Amino acid sequence: MPAVAVGAVALALAGRIDDRASQGALAVALVPAPLLAPGLVGRMRGRADLAGALVLGTLLLSLLVVGGRGALAAGALFTATEAFALAALFASALPAVRDAILSPLAWIGWIAAAGLAVAAVVEAPALDATSALVALALLVAGGGSAAVIAALQRRDIRAAVFGSGLRDPFLAVALASVALAPGSSAVALAYGVFCLVLAALSLRGR
Repeated sequence: MPAVAVGAVALALAGRIDDRASQGALAVALVPAPLLAPGLVGRMRGRADLAGALVLGTLLLSLLVVGGRGALAAGALFTATEAFALAALFASALPAVRDAILSPLAWIGWIAAAGLAVAAVVEAPALDATSALVALALLVAGGGSAAVIAALQRRDIRAAVFGSGLRDPFLAVALASVALAPGSSAVALAYGVFCLVLAALSLRGR
């Protein structure tokens, strides 16, 4: 349901706003939930296992949808997924090695994510009020629907929001910059800022 809500907002905005902002909204709608959601929810003392299951579901759905949008879009997301899947495979096969290098790998991952964000900013997208409002609408549509459904089903709301309601801003930036339209990453960047604010508030109130 959150995927439908986010997708509906992105499709409703198509043709009504600037094309780059529209493409950026589409990028956010197409990518899966944040791949780091289970670890983040665990730090919040929430259901990390539920968050992980939901992230996996959004990942499979994303691959199916993006796979039909052309070779470039599919290749961009499949490459990122392969890197994630191979790392998970080796981590499961060699748990002792995984535990020894987990901390430096986490730092490397965050540095890479920061580098991606800097590269997107250097690309000079139009970070304006439209981009911010579109990003906020996507956040509210996905996160809000996930929270409502989780509350009705008496599930962990934080796990539902981060595991299915949000979208991975780093993958959205990459998809918008590489596979869609140059300079269309402004919405994904603004969305990432909102996600970081939400995560900070959730961690503070855990």
